[in-house]
Amino acid sequence: MVSVQSLIRAEVSRGEFPAAKGAEAFSAYVIASTRGLIPEMENAARQTLEHPMTFENFGERLRWIEGWALRDLANFRKRCRDNTVACFESSLQIGPHPCRYSSSNQGGASSHWFSHFLRKRLDESRDAFSKPFSNPRSIRRDYMCALNAHISLTNCTSCTKVHAQNGETFCKQLEDVLMQAQDEVCTSSIFSKDLWVFKHTFNLGTLGSELTQVTAHPVSRN
Repeated sequence: MVSVQSLIRAEVSRGEFPAAKGAEAFSAYVIASTRGLIPEMENAARQTLEHPMTFENFGERLRWIEGWALRDLANFRKRCRDNTVACFESSLQIGPHPCRYSSSNQGGASSHWFSHFLRKRLDESRDAFSKPFSNPRSIRRDYMCALNAHISLTNCTSCTKVHAQNGETFCKQLEDVLMQAQDEVCTSSIFSKDLWVFKHTFNLGTLGSELTQVTAHPVSRN
């Protein structure tokens, strides 16, 4: 059976077998846990992040899962949440982004779009159970939506320039850190959240600093 398992795992890793769809990920986790298939438990646990961990999604499977496996899955989601929250909290330490612009009609105004963008993702990440986990791959899309909305409202040339210089690098950096935050969590209860936070304190780097500094001087709408 060891050789059979190795063969099957090799085929799965090459994508020969389709991944579990929808709430089937919870079934895969239950089956893997009852058979002691650790790699399959890890994989299924990560697939469940795309769905709420609710009684509805577990359904009849809840009757077959053992207590330790349910506990480990819950702890796995909490640790993924804690690591993701730590990423956004670290990124927010650079402070708000009060991008001021002047206008003859409005007499000056301020928009904290950058901080609002990060804060929104932070708030969404705090729920580990009743909602699907935020996909790190969507961070670029959300960032561009927030930036475009800000530019459409304020005609802010400063943020446009900063994004042109470092926007793609920032999105890739944040995406990679969020992916790593989840990838380094395992289903074993031995894992320590504090170790991850210590090893991977996130720094927004150039773009975050420039988005903060760019507001030091008013920017004309024209």
